[in-house]
Amino acid sequence: MLKLKNLKFFALILLTSAFLVLAINANVYSVNAATTTSVFVFTTLGGTIQGNGTALASGAYSNYTTGDTVAFTATASSGFKFLCFEYCSSSGGLTSTLNPFSKTILVSTCAIEAIFTPTTNLTASSTSSGAASVSLFATIGGTTVPSSGLTGPTYTNYTIGTVSNFKETPGVGFQFFCWITQTSTGATVYTANTLSFKPTSSSTAIEALWIPTGSTVTLPTIVSEFSAVSLTILAAILVIVAFGAYAYTRRFKVK
Repeated sequence: MLKLKNLKFFALILLTSAFLVLAINANVYSVNAATTTSVFVFTTLGGTIQGNGTALASGAYSNYTTGDTVAFTATASSGFKFLCFEYCSSSGGLTSTLNPFSKTILVSTCAIEAIFTPTTNLTASSTSSGAASVSLFATIGGTTVPSSGLTGPTYTNYTIGTVSNFKETPGVGFQFFCWITQTSTGATVYTANTLSFKPTSSSTAIEALWIPTGSTVTLPTIVSEFSAVSLTILAAILVIVAFGAYAYTRRFKVK
């Protein structure tokens, strides 16, 4: 009888141990089930991006735990202003004008890009000559000819003052937005699909931007220092001021 009780007690210990093992294994499984999401950050002209307060390296992956909510913050460089964030995953692309832009990461791989536009559109030309290098940066949503790269592959077969063509092709679900060129003196925006560009300095960076076809983001009005409209307005103002000064002096002469 004593042996039977001992056997029952031993069986109870085994059963309890089995439940404990199952419980521990369940906890271990739930920990191992947490997966990592890689967010690719595209190199963009005109600013930088942070994720939850940490600077994100352009042209590289930043890793988060799947299910985490990440607050992306864009900071514009001098001469630029923030326009929108562009987020892309296997389910498609979206744009957001919020800054910070918070996104819960639910897929294994996705990409983020902050789009910046120049505050002043430079159209000044150069009379200098010589070789010109062009760095063409890759962004979300399409391809270019010549081909672009995440770190801006540099082409050296261009000449200052000579027009060259750059062509873009939108990817599936995207539409062309604009070209942005940047030199040491400033940036210029072009809205034609084919960029006919004349380098005005020895080094230029070019970026083609695309947005999802369903996006409501539009290109803002960009001040142009040398546009025909600006020159016309300036000329009109000068004429009015000159006429006013003439009328004022005539009035005193008559007296």
